[in-house]
Amino acid sequence: MLAALCEGLQNKEIGAALEIEETTVKMDVRAICIKMGVRNRTEAVIKALKQGVV
Repeated sequence: MLAALCEGLQNKEIGAALEIEETTVKMDVRAICIKMGVRNRTEAVIKALKQGVV
């Protein structure tokens, strides 16, 4: 899912691609942000790219 965030996909697009509800995507994005220690999806993408995770 982090890769999809890095591609700039919206929650609705990620949900459709993974065949899950948009609400589930929102919760997963929030969990990713918490685990990465960032405030939002933009910071998560920046941190992931800087660290070479994606």
